[in-house]
Amino acid sequence: MFQNLRPNSQLYILHKENSPFIEYGSVINVSAPHPKYPMNPPIGQMPTMEMVVDVSVNINGQNTNFQNLPAGMEIADFGQNGNIVISCSRDAMNNEVAMMKQKSIELLNSVEYHQNVIASCDKMLNLLNPEFAAKQQQDKEIADLKGQMAEMSRNMADLMTLNKQLMEQFGLGSDTSKTKK
Repeated sequence: MFQNLRPNSQLYILHKENSPFIEYGSVINVSAPHPKYPMNPPIGQMPTMEMVVDVSVNINGQNTNFQNLPAGMEIADFGQNGNIVISCSRDAMNNEVAMMKQKSIELLNSVEYHQNVIASCDKMLNLLNPEFAAKQQQDKEIADLKGQMAEMSRNMADLMTLNKQLMEQFGLGSDTSKTKK
């Protein structure tokens, strides 16, 4: 638990970005547990406040402060998007990394399913919206025509090159078009 950390305890920091990585830090200082949101409870009721601690950590020679970590927990999300996970337990961090890996494996395994869903949705949209199908057909025909035009242009350029080579072989270069006196 974060409240049980002592100076020189190890802290694990997982950065969940495009290329996730883990940093290790050495605890410098831990504050005493304090309420996350201090408020006066109504008279006659026991306060039920979430207790948090602030932890100072040395990571690669730089001091970093992690504020409002849940005092009674071993692992917590941190950062604006929860893209950083902090833990004082190696086992808890192992579980977090294993869950992250499993989620990615499941996503990769579902790619074929989602490709089939997209294809099926396109078919249904074509059935439900004939104008959508006509537009897609027209776009396909235009793309095919553009491809044919590009092919014809390449063939024409090749033909002109071959024609020029043939004329040079027969000695009919571009300068022979001038009349001799």
